[in-house]
Amino acid sequence: MKTIIGKIFTVKVAVERVQEDGLAKKVKEEYAVKAVNFTDCEAKITKEVGSADNVKSSFDVLVEAVAPYSEVYIFDEGDTYYKVKMQETYTDDYGKERKNNYYHLVNATSFEQARKNIVEAYGDTMKDYTIAAIVEQKILEVFE
Repeated sequence: MKTIIGKIFTVKVAVERVQEDGLAKKVKEEYAVKAVNFTDCEAKITKEVGSADNVKSSFDVLVEAVAPYSEVYIFDEGDTYYKVKMQETYTDDYGKERKNNYYHLVNATSFEQARKNIVEAYGDTMKDYTIAAIVEQKILEVFE
């Protein structure tokens, strides 16, 4: 398992790719990028996606946004990414029970595998947490 911690951006691009039949087709793709700021993010996505072998000519960054993920967990198996909402329950200074939500991005082969992967990533943590939601994402790849 590999853990990526830092500021994560989601980037949607429109790119003209050469298909297997030799024809060029414009497609929209979504990526996650670890970057310091928007400029760094755009430079990284342009380097990684814009220079791919099957990119014909057109490459446009459509949307860049700061992702809600606090951490990204990359496992050996699975090419589908899932956004996992974790809820931490704690008691505040006044004795009231409070909940904090944390979002993580994890790759897996299925929803069940995503749940197992996030449990493994949290390991032997002492936090009292529950998995509130697992949602499949359209992200194709994560770049550092």
